[in-house]
Amino acid sequence: MVFGDTDAVPTGRGTMGSSSVQVAGIAVDDAAIAMLERARSLAADELEANANDLVAVAGGLQVAGTPAKSISWAELAGAAERLDGQPLMVTANFEAPGPTFPFGAQLAVVEVDTETGESRLVRLVAVDDAGTVINPELFEGQLHGGYAQGVAQALYELVQYDRDGNLVTGNFADYAIVTAAELPSFDVVDSQTPTPYNALGVKGVGESGTIGSTPAVHNAVIDALAHLGIRHLDMPVTPERVWRAIGATHA
Repeated sequence: MVFGDTDAVPTGRGTMGSSSVQVAGIAVDDAAIAMLERARSLAADELEANANDLVAVAGGLQVAGTPAKSISWAELAGAAERLDGQPLMVTANFEAPGPTFPFGAQLAVVEVDTETGESRLVRLVAVDDAGTVINPELFEGQLHGGYAQGVAQALYELVQYDRDGNLVTGNFADYAIVTAAELPSFDVVDSQTPTPYNALGVKGVGESGTIGSTPAVHNAVIDALAHLGIRHLDMPVTPERVWRAIGATHA
């Protein structure tokens, strides 16, 4: 795996736009398939077997059902140099024929203390469709991180300056970031609709959690205050902003 070395990687678009799995991942998948095909061809010569009868196993290839007829990856690398005069290496490029779009819906439940203005997230339910899920644990972890960022944007994180233009929230004592203590357990449901634009059917999941949780939490606070006639609050909905908005309704 090579990161950011333009001497080794001809082109690269980075990891923006939730594109790691659906772009780089597909290129890796294509390269793995090409490598397996080349390895089968080499192994067929070395083992005097039909390439179609060869299967990948831990450490190399073997004739299906015949563990005694096997060859290691190290031996295959040597065979490539000896037979082809080339290292055991393949190259694969992938260009998506079209964009993929993950979908989702989120529901937030909050409690607002009208005396102090403090808002607390009680529950967050989310349904996310990012196509085929390759690794369920990483998929859910990616979403959990996104949910936390969205909650922080909606309730806590504020870049604030004084009248002279000096930043007054320049450290973690003044700039409120969310911690596990402020977060409930998330209810996550995955709905897998594979995309037709790549062989694995994967879509991006890097941004879905944040995009949905921010407005869900913000709107939940507004809904909790709707009976007071409050229809809008700037984000983040800090206790001071909520408290002042409630006070304005009593003026």
